[in-house]
Amino acid sequence: MATCKPHINRRKEPRFRVSWSARLTCYSADSEESVEARVSEISIHGARLQLKSLKIGTHHIAVGSESVRFTLKVSLPEAAFSAPASIVWYSSGREKDTFDVGVMFLQSSDQRKAAIEKLLSHVALESADLQW
Repeated sequence: MATCKPHINRRKEPRFRVSWSARLTCYSADSEESVEARVSEISIHGARLQLKSLKIGTHHIAVGSESVRFTLKVSLPEAAFSAPASIVWYSSGREKDTFDVGVMFLQSSDQRKAAIEKLLSHVALESADLQW
């Protein structure tokens, strides 16, 4: 009989539940195309997005793709940031007709990290009880 291993959270930084509008842009050798996204969770290292499709223009989102690059852009009244990102997983969404997509932020510069930390400080103050 197989046994299930308990889930172990290996994250070094906390995640926060949010509901932010964003743009996920796909850059390839011959095009640049964007789609609207909803950021539902965020940490200093990455985010969970909700998308209506796994397709951006003519490109399908693929885990670890080296032929396309992605950038996630979030603009809020408190702060804004833009970060190159890598797709690390995707699955059927929690809501009907959506997909959940996990992204990892790449090349975290001090300026980008400060912008994300500023956004997270507002979230942490407003919703500390949603941290897990």
